[in-house]
Amino acid sequence: MINKMKFTLAPFLLLLTLGACSDKEEAASTEETAPETEVQQDAAAEQPASKMELPASDEVAVVVNGEEIKGNIYNSVARQLESSLATQGQDTSSAETAEQVKSQAVTVIVGNKLIIQDAEKKGHKADETVLKERLEEMKGNFESEEAMNETLKSTGYTMEDLENQLREQLVYESYVAKEIESGKVTDAEVQEAYDGFVESSEQEAPAFEEMEPTIRQSLEQQKTQDAVFERIEELKKDAKIEVKV
Repeated sequence: MINKMKFTLAPFLLLLTLGACSDKEEAASTEETAPETEVQQDAAAEQPASKMELPASDEVAVVVNGEEIKGNIYNSVARQLESSLATQGQDTSSAETAEQVKSQAVTVIVGNKLIIQDAEKKGHKADETVLKERLEEMKGNFESEEAMNETLKSTGYTMEDLENQLREQLVYESYVAKEIESGKVTDAEVQEAYDGFVESSEQEAPAFEEMEPTIRQSLEQQKTQDAVFERIEELKKDAKIEVKV
C-alpha cells in the first residue's frame, strides 16, 4: 500500500520531476552516448505497460471547495505514485494497481489542496523574495532557461504553473511551522527506534550516539506528517469534493 506520508510530497511533485529531469540532462552532457546493449533492450521490453487512464492536461480532474485541479497536476501525482510502487517491486501493469494509484492520487491532491486552502484562509502567504530565490535555484539546475522550458512543456506545465507550485510550497511550509502541533519526540521513543533497528539489522549497527540525531529527526518528521494527516481528515468533514477522473 502507498502510505499516508505521500501527502506532504504532493505540492512539490513537479519540483521533484524537474529535479530528476535536470539530473538526467547533466548526466547526458557529461557522458558519451553508448550503443544500447541487448540486456538493456530486454530490460526495457520487460517494463510492464501502465493501465492508468490519464486525463488531458487542461481537463478538470478534481474540484475541492470550488477550486479546480487540472489534469497536469493529477497526472504528475499519479505517475509519481506509480513510480514509487514500481521501485518497491510491485506490478504496475494490473487494473487493480491502476485503481489503487488513482484513488491515492485523488486523496493526495485533495489533502494538499485542503491544507493550502486552510493556510490561505488563515493568512499564510509566500515570501515573494524567497520565491524568486527558489525559482532562480531551480533555473540553475538546467543548462539554459530554454532547456527548462522544454522540460516544463514535456510534463504539461508552464512557467506560471511552476511559480504557483513554488508559492504553494512556501505557504505549506509556513502553515506547518505555525499551525501544526506534532508533539515532542521523547528519549524513550528514540531508544525504542534504535533498539528496533539493531534487532532487524543484518549487520552490526552503529553506536546509539552516532545514530541518535538522525533517528530523532526522522521521528520528528513522522510526527509532523501524522499531525498533517489528522488535520486533513478534520478539513475533509466540511469540504465539498468532486472527482472528475
